[in-house]
Amino acid sequence: MATAVKENEAIPKAASIEPAKEASGVDLSTIIGAASGILLISIAIIRGGDSETFLNLNSAFIVMGGTIATTLIAFPSKKILGMVPVIINAFKPDVLQPADYIDEIMTLATKYRSGGMKQLEMEERLLNNRHLKNGIVMIVDGYQAREIQEIMERELNTMVERHNAGQKILRFMAVQAPVFGMAGTLIGLIQMLMRIADPSSIGPSLATALITTFYGLMLANLIITPVVAKLNARTESEATLLKAIRVGVMGIHDRINPMKIQRNMNALLPPDKHRNV
Repeated sequence: MATAVKENEAIPKAASIEPAKEASGVDLSTIIGAASGILLISIAIIRGGDSETFLNLNSAFIVMGGTIATTLIAFPSKKILGMVPVIINAFKPDVLQPADYIDEIMTLATKYRSGGMKQLEMEERLLNNRHLKNGIVMIVDGYQAREIQEIMERELNTMVERHNAGQKILRFMAVQAPVFGMAGTLIGLIQMLMRIADPSSIGPSLATALITTFYGLMLANLIITPVVAKLNARTESEATLLKAIRVGVMGIHDRINPMKIQRNMNALLPPDKHRNV
């Protein structure tokens, strides 16, 4: 147990650093992935010659304008504007790991068993994680175990539903972008057929028409779909975090041995993320 206490002495320092890290950090894999994809495609276009052909403002207007317009029709503007911080979150590192809270919860359980409710109330003021703090507040306020379990379960379900609602908007945009790419191609083909009497204009007009489909595919598959996948992974990670915190809070409430709480929380994590018992 002495080892556990020593490990927990470092937790306040980690907690104080955590907000700054979350605010200023950048997920390098997201940045590198997006940059390398754009760079390699650009190199391939340039090596093929006539790269200026791929710069078409009208095609960009059709794809972007159509995608944005249908999204505004399908969803309330407040929800769409609320997606901006969600998208930004995809480019931030995932610094909140469930294993980081095991030692902190073990410390809370130890102090609660030895110092009682007064000691737990003092420790509650120092907590940074909102879900963990709410759980400890409910213990201090005298909630029953079943009530705490139900409230934290609702918090988990609400979080997942909220994240899924945001991802639903992005998935809708990922579907619409290629559709309007095809629409732009049809517009270009119609304009080409109107000038079919001039054979020299058919090739350039057809190339311009197909660029719109290219823009739609790139927007959907290089930008929107990967962001949705990243956000979905973040949702799963946060859900695991909330489940681990819920197990810890219930263990603290029931005054379970801290080592048993540690084992119960480890059971939710992959083996390489376990805290040593």
